[in-house]
Amino acid sequence: MLLFPARVQVVAVGKLNSRYWLPAQEDYVKRLRRYTDFHLVEVKDVVGRGLPDKVAIAKEGELLHQAAGSGRLIVLTPTGTQMSSPELARFLQRQMEEHGRFSFLVGGPLGFSPGLLAAVHDQLSLSALTFPHELARIVLLEQLYRAFTILNNEKYHK
Repeated sequence: MLLFPARVQVVAVGKLNSRYWLPAQEDYVKRLRRYTDFHLVEVKDVVGRGLPDKVAIAKEGELLHQAAGSGRLIVLTPTGTQMSSPELARFLQRQMEEHGRFSFLVGGPLGFSPGLLAAVHDQLSLSALTFPHELARIVLLEQLYRAFTILNNEKYHK
């Protein structure tokens, strides 16, 4: 039984192939599906495949936007709004109540195209620190899980 009737997605550039990131991703996706209709969607990474960086980033932006489908778009950027875990939980609750369907977008190593950034509804930052995009994805998944446990008054968040 889903506790929160919303469709929540994380749409990310590239696949996680590392033996230390992949199990964490699988675990958090499984945990998140206990709370809501959660999906992790990976789009092809284009940067470093023979195209100029600006063209590749634009193509990744198109792929992210297309994969996200309809609904609210929220990107992770270094300049986005930083929130505490309880603030993220409240933000998540508002998104579920007001929009029902939304996607968190995680870019590749070079970030997002200006075109995609112009199309999104919100920008969040995980930290003032710089993370590899693979780690940013895991941190996002963990924080989403933490937010759902906060909303459900569970002991995970201390």
